[in-house]
Amino acid sequence: MRTVICHYHIYKNSGTSFDALLTENYGDKHICFDGPFPFFSIDQEEFTKIIQRKNDKVAFSSHQVKLPVPVSLDFHVLPVVFVRHPLLRVLSIYNFKAQTYDGTTISKAAREMSFDEWITYCFGNSQELTQISNSQTRIVGSAYRQKPLMRRMPMGMEYDIHQAIRNIDCVKLLARTEHFNEDVKRFPKILCEYDIKFEFKDLAPKNVTSKSFDQSIEERIDGVKQLLSEVNYQKLLDANMQDKRLLEHVSDLLEN
Repeated sequence: MRTVICHYHIYKNSGTSFDALLTENYGDKHICFDGPFPFFSIDQEEFTKIIQRKNDKVAFSSHQVKLPVPVSLDFHVLPVVFVRHPLLRVLSIYNFKAQTYDGTTISKAAREMSFDEWITYCFGNSQELTQISNSQTRIVGSAYRQKPLMRRMPMGMEYDIHQAIRNIDCVKLLARTEHFNEDVKRFPKILCEYDIKFEFKDLAPKNVTSKSFDQSIEERIDGVKQLLSEVNYQKLLDANMQDKRLLEHVSDLLEN
């Protein structure tokens, strides 16, 4: 059976750096694709058609495909997922939106506001709240061919953390942005089991907005705290408890 790699690319989770590694390994046998709009979604049935049409490809990358993986008697999908500390991810989203205007209202706000002001704006806007509250749990928390369950709570967005964990438990090629090299170095041995050659080498980080990569994770989180009022810092923590739990679960899987 044909085995392919699929990178479930989560925005601002070091996915561009990993895509560079995939291209380094597989050249034009690695393809990146997304639909015409940011809110576009590619379900398992549509992704199956893409894999079948592109029968010479080894690796696929997209922001818009969703776990769980498609199932087929003709191919087997090995998913790749990166998770990140939610507070560091939110700051990265802000920095990117502020530096790279994309025509959205949230990007316009980031260009005009401090990080603390932008967080206040997002908490006060029901549409933008999804950007800063448990969004990784939402992205990986769907059931097969279904949209993620969700509801608005006083502290932020709530999603199906149990489905997210079930999906994550099926991901062999799992990594954390804050431990990129350490975690991705596991991949060659795993892929070798499926007769797929993958060479890891250090690459300069791609599409990076942070200047604090030489700091410890604790120092970087403290840096986020210094940019926020006490109220907004606590609100942001409370609004991302599911994403924090998801990261802790991933760390337990990788470290134990």
